[in-house]
This record gives sequence, C-alpha cells and structure tokens, in this order.
Amino acid sequence: MSDLEDVGEGDLLEEEFARATKFIEHSHDRFEQKDLLKFYGFFKQATVGQCNVSKPGIFNLTGRSKWSAWNELGDMSEQEAMEGYIRFLTQLQPDWDHSTDGETDVKAAKGSWVSVSSYAIVEEKGGEKSIVDFIKEGNLEAVNENLTSAKTIINKLDDDGLGLVHWAADRGNVNVLRLLLQVTGSDVNLRDSGGQTALHYAASCGNRDCVQLLLDSGADRSLLDKEGESCSDVAFDEGIKQMLV
Repeated sequence: MSDLEDVGEGDLLEEEFARATKFIEHSHDRFEQKDLLKFYGFFKQATVGQCNVSKPGIFNLTGRSKWSAWNELGDMSEQEAMEGYIRFLTQLQPDWDHSTDGETDVKAAKGSWVSVSSYAIVEEKGGEKSIVDFIKEGNLEAVNENLTSAKTIINKLDDDGLGLVHWAADRGNVNVLRLLLQVTGSDVNLRDSGGQTALHYAASCGNRDCVQLLLDSGADRSLLDKEGESCSDVAFDEGIKQMLV
C-alpha cells in the first residue's frame, strides 16, 4: 500500500472518530456511566496517548474513575483507541452514524471531549432540578437564574462531598464557574470532603480555562488535600503543571 493510501485511510478514521465523539457529546444521556467511562478512556488514549498523569486522591472519586478508564488501556496505539471507540459505540448503538438528530460538525468534534471528559452523570427522570443539576448540564442561563438561592449554599458540601465550585471545575464550564465565584461570600479555596479545592478538580481534569480563572481569582495553588497532594501533583499534564508553578 502506498503512503498516499495510508494517509487517506488515516484521514477517514479520524473523520469517523470525530463523528463518533460528536454523537456521544450530544447523546450521552442514552448511555450508562460505565459506558461513558469507557468512551472517555478510548478518547484520551486516542488524543493524548498512554496515560501520563498520576492517580487522583482517594477522595476524588470522579477523577479516579476517569484515570482508571484511561490507564487500563496501557500502551494501546492512538489508531487502535479510535477504532475501539468507534467499535464500542457501534456495538451499543448500531445506527449511530445514520442518525437524523442533526448534522454532525466534524471540524468542531475534533479535539472535543466536553461531555465525555466528565462522563456526565445521567440524571433521574422527573422531579425538580437543583442548581447542581444545572451546573452539571452546563446550563448557564438556569444557573444565573438560581444565583439568589445559591447564596445560601455557595460554600456548603452536598451528599457527594462537593461544593458548587467543585462541580463547575470538574465539568470544565468556565462561564458557570465564573458566575459562582461572583456570588458574595464564595470561597475560591473551598475544600471538598477529601480536602481538594476547585483548583484540584480543574487541574486533574485538564480544564485549562478553569485553572486560569481560579488562579486569577486568588486560588491558593499550595493547598494540599487529605492525602498530601497539591494541585500540581494531580495535574492532568505538564502544561497545567506549568500554569501552577
């Protein structure tokens, strides 16, 4: 096979992978959390390569789950990871590439892992949504409308041991995080049940914009969690580590 043919096949795989990631981004509520974690692992392997970050602290359950999904792929090649992603999606949703839900923007999908990175938690059907639900969804308008009520719980931890700023930093929505930090009394260094701050979450999840916003807002990069790890210790990659120097 010629080099030209190799390049052509590679481009076709990347385009199919881009369509698949876009499908998951817009249809993640169709899948179980364990499946979204598997997609996350394949995505990170395909776009970054072998897992090259330290395992998050024991109390950062979200980060540890994502880390494990990626780390267990070992030295799988980027091409194999893309093929695995597509194959797994086809197994779960055979007609995904023939969906009529709308056009797929391949260009926008490349490099995108907004929903997959957080393997968005599937919410229970029915019932009134809370501001936490809106933060998870990245619903900026709804979060803004609920800021008044948020003042009473802005620095409180929920049943998962997280505060509102932790959820926003984990999901990587810098606009939602900015709104929360503007609430009177909002603690930029609020610690979760494991002693981690929003900066720990943003750093470990690779959410650069959130890391920068938190630093600009006075976040203390020297704080350690209950395992003695700093934001730099749990940072997603060297680029974020440099931001925390």
